[in-house]
Parts: sequence; C-alpha cells; structure tokens
Amino acid sequence: MKYHTEAIPKLLTKFPNARLSITPTPIYKLARISSHLGRHIYIMRDDLTGFTIGGNKVRKLDYLIGDALAKKSDTLIATHANNFTRNAAAAGRVFGLEMHVLLTGDESEQNRASQALYRQFDTILYYVTKNDEGALTTKYDEVLDGLKKQGKNVYELYPGGSNSIGALGYVNAFDQIVQYSHSTGVHFDKIILSTGSTGTQAGLVLGQCISGYDVTIIGMTASQKADVQYKRIHDLASSTARMLDIQFDESSIVVEHGFIGDGYAIPSQEGREAAKMFAAMEGLLLDDVYTGKAAAGLIDYARNDLFDTEENVLFIHTGGNAGLFY
Repeated sequence: MKYHTEAIPKLLTKFPNARLSITPTPIYKLARISSHLGRHIYIMRDDLTGFTIGGNKVRKLDYLIGDALAKKSDTLIATHANNFTRNAAAAGRVFGLEMHVLLTGDESEQNRASQALYRQFDTILYYVTKNDEGALTTKYDEVLDGLKKQGKNVYELYPGGSNSIGALGYVNAFDQIVQYSHSTGVHFDKIILSTGSTGTQAGLVLGQCISGYDVTIIGMTASQKADVQYKRIHDLASSTARMLDIQFDESSIVVEHGFIGDGYAIPSQEGREAAKMFAAMEGLLLDDVYTGKAAAGLIDYARNDLFDTEENVLFIHTGGNAGLFY
C-alpha cells in the first residue's frame, strides 16, 4: 500500500518545535485484549509523552511553545484547570515564561491535586464565578489588557491547545504511525481515539491527507454530539490546511457520539468496564472522562463486528491520569 514517508517531516520543518515530548511513543499489540475480542488491537502510548503529566497535550505544546518562543513572548495566558493548562504551566516555567490561568469557581472549589501542581510552577491564578456566563470572557480580557499595559508580550493559548499551531502536534504524531508501518509492515485499517477540543483528531486527519496513508480515523466524542463535533474538527482542520497550504479531504472526518453516557466528565458504566478490562488484561490505566469512554467505543465496535477480523486497529491512549484531577 503506497504512502509518502517523507511528506510530513518536510512540511513541518519550518514550524518551531520546543521538543518537550519524548517521542516516538511506544506502539505495540495488546495481546490479551486482542485475543479476548478476536481482533488485532494495537495501542499508541501517548500517555507517555514524558513531560510533566504527559498525554496528548504535550505534543500540542511542542509547537505552541515553539511558536511563543519564536515570537519572543514572555507571558502565557489560558483558561480552565485541565491537563493542557497544567502541562502548559510547566512548559512556561521551563522556558522562563510567566503563566496566567483563569479558573471557574472559587479557590475552595478547585481540585487540590491540580492546585498543588500550579503552585509548583508558580502559576498566577484568577478565580471567576461560575454563575455569570460572561464573567470568564470579561475577566480574561481584563487580565490580558492589564498584562499588555505592563509591557508583556503575551501569547494566548487556545482551550486545549487546539488551534492551527497546536494541531501540528498530531500531524507530527501521524508521521510516527506512518514510520511504524513502514518499518514493521503493520498497516492500520482503523484508528480510534477520544476527541474533545478537536486538535488531536484534526491533526491526525491532516497527517493522513499529507501522507496518503489509507486508514479510517474514528473520534469517540467526550462531550459533543457527532454533528457538532464534526463541524468543530472540520473548521480546525480547514484552517490548519490553509496554513500548511495543502488540500484537505473532509470525508476523512468520522465522529461517533454513542459513548458519552450522561455527559462530559460523568463516568459511564461502559467506560468503567472498558477501563477495568484494559487494567486487568494489559496493566493500562484509562480515565473516566476521555480514554475510558473511547475504549468502550472500541470494544463495542469489535463485539458488533464493525471491525473486520483481519483489520489492524490502533487505539491512541491520549492520557488523562486515570481521573486524578476530576
């Protein structure tokens, strides 16, 4: 099966990369789960990207921090307490950048483990009431304006790191998949991942388009209905494709919303059962918000013959810290 092994590295050369992540991450077959499900199931361990608490956000920060440094920024600003802003806070300090994060809710309502990490990285935190829908935007604009008036060169970090620069992290990750197939002869027919802020799936889809690698990428949504998530991925993939000056095949976006359960950050029975299977059979820890529900989708697809018996399926473990911060 023909695909281009040099196309992605060549295209990404001009974009600064801070090289925070330790890559390539391991890709290997899940022998016991494969036997149990009667399918060829592999995993890409992007929970092991190696910087701070790891996960898919580190790949995005490779390019975001690279871009911030290229633009001579001295300050970062972001919203919400999540794996992206926690990793970003660490990355900022490593490169001498001041980090400001706006959080919803009072200080007493925050997760203690999350707060402890922010303190380790000298992050400047602002607490915004949950009850006023526009309060976060108003406060963000106020803080941003104040920093600029102080003469700070501020780099704004999009939620989840999912803008055109951040998406490059998973264009690059797709190259790892291409190189793995090239060196081992294992061609993946399906890729399964959790899709939330869209940067991971948008980057993978573009990597597929650039390389010409024949695979179906299925995003299991963490919160949104399929039509909403499709549009969000499409918008980001389109803007990133324009930045890269490449053609983008919108038919390569596949989204499944059947495993959200009762809603975002609410554990589902199927997700818990999937996490139990991955832990007991493979010693792998999944979380209730993202990877557990994506794994539930993978298991359901296998059991309902939505994967052919001879297909190779790659599950991307995007991290999540087994629910530590929720």
